[in-house]
Amino acid sequence: MHALRDTFGFGQPDPGLDYGLCELEGSRLMFRGPMPDFHHRYIAILGGSETFGKYVATPYSALLADWLGVDTANLGVVHAGLSLFSEEHVLLDIASKAEVTVLQVLGAQNMSNRLYQVHPRRNDRFLGASKALRVIFPTVDFSQINFTGHLLGTLREASPTGFEVVVSELKIAWMQRMRRVLEAIRGDVLLLRIATPEDEWQFVDDTMIRELQRQVAGVVEMAVTGGTLDGMIFPEGERNAAAKLPGPSDHHRMAEALLPALSDILGHPGQTRGQARSTRYSFSTSSGTAVNRSATRP
Repeated sequence: MHALRDTFGFGQPDPGLDYGLCELEGSRLMFRGPMPDFHHRYIAILGGSETFGKYVATPYSALLADWLGVDTANLGVVHAGLSLFSEEHVLLDIASKAEVTVLQVLGAQNMSNRLYQVHPRRNDRFLGASKALRVIFPTVDFSQINFTGHLLGTLREASPTGFEVVVSELKIAWMQRMRRVLEAIRGDVLLLRIATPEDEWQFVDDTMIRELQRQVAGVVEMAVTGGTLDGMIFPEGERNAAAKLPGPSDHHRMAEALLPALSDILGHPGQTRGQARSTRYSFSTSSGTAVNRSATRP
C-alpha cells in the first residue's frame, strides 16, 4: 500500500492553521492529514478546495470519521478539477480500495479540453489556447490570461456566440472525464454536489448529473452560502478568498447530508458498483437535514 510521509509545517497554505500536510508515495501533491492506515477500513474523499477544507479546522471528512467510526482519507486538493483526478492514478487506486468513495462534483471550467489547457496540478491556471480557440476568438490576447475564470469572462465578452461553443465543449469534455474517473474507481461512489457562490463557471447541470446516476451509489446535493467567516482561520489578506468557501457550519451540514447514505453503504460491505443495489439515493439539503427524495431500482 502507499507509504505516507508526514510533513507538518512544510508548505502550509495559510499561517495559523495547521493542516498536517503530508505526501503520498507516487504523487507530487500535498494532502491534508491525518491519513488513515490504508491496511485498515477507510473512506476516500476526493474533491477540490471545499473538500480540502481550506481555512476550516475540522472539515466534513474529519466529522464523518468521528461520527461513523471509520477513518477518512481527505484527498481534496485546493483548486483541483477533473484534469487532476483523471491523471492521478495513485488517488484512483486509493479510492478503489476504500469501503466507499465520496467524490465532489467539480466544475467543468478547470480542466484541459480540446480548446485550452490547464496546469496539471493547479487546475485553475490557464496554460494555453488551441488553434481552434484562437480562430473562434481572433481578437483575444491569450498571453495576458493566467486563470480559467479570467479566460471565460474574456471569451464571453468577446463573442457570446463563440462562448456557447466553448461551453458545449466543456460539457462534453466533463462528461467524458467524469465517466473515466468513475470507471477507474472499483467500488461504491457517492457524488457530493455542492452549490457555492462561485458557481458562475461550473457548467454542470442537472441533466449531466442524471446521466451519471446509474454509475454511482447515490448523489447528495446541498448549497453553501459562504461569506460569514464565522470560525474560519485565515490571513487578513485572504478575507475575500475565505468568504467564497464553506465555513465550519457548512462543513457540519455537508457531513450531516452525507451521513445517511454512507451509513447504509458501510452497512453492506462487499458490494460493488457492478452488483445490483436495492436503493439509489438522491438527497438534497439547504438547512442541514438530508431528505430522501427518491429511491429507484436500476
